[in-house]
Amino acid sequence: MSVEELRKAVLEKARREAEAILSRAEEEARRIVTEAMKKKKALVEEQKARIALELNPEVRLAEARHKARIIVADARSSLIREVGGAVTILLNNMSREKRLESLKKLADEAMQELLNSVGRVSEIAVKISQQDMELADIVKSYIEERYGVRVARIERAEVTGGIIVECFDGSIAIDNSYDERLRKALRSTLPQLLR
Repeated sequence: MSVEELRKAVLEKARREAEAILSRAEEEARRIVTEAMKKKKALVEEQKARIALELNPEVRLAEARHKARIIVADARSSLIREVGGAVTILLNNMSREKRLESLKKLADEAMQELLNSVGRVSEIAVKISQQDMELADIVKSYIEERYGVRVARIERAEVTGGIIVECFDGSIAIDNSYDERLRKALRSTLPQLLR
């Protein structure tokens, strides 16, 4: 091979390598430009959305309403806790006689509701609070004598007070506990208090 041919071969190889390098560089440049354009477009859209949010009164009004609903919900929860706490203290400080009188009245209401729902029952289960367990025998005798229904068992319930009466098979339960009555009272009066 002559020097001239060798020179031409070297130049041709260098030209091909240069073209390959140039082609890769152009491809990389296109990728970088495309990526930069995507980032720029995303940034522009983000800025547009932020500006629209700041300028759009409907969005600001919706945000204000959302914050107001949260404030009302917090106030409602706080009121429920305060009222519930005050009522619980009041109920826990009732005398034994008042609690017994209350249990009898709540038992009457529960039994009337149960009997209106199912007609006649032969036996029931009764649930009362731990605090009222000392009155269990009196409550049992009261229900059996007054309604001619056997109280098969009296169990402790996780309630502040009051009574839960169920058909012995558990198919129907009348929750006349202080806790349930308080929930019902709050549900009915709370909307009026929060106006």
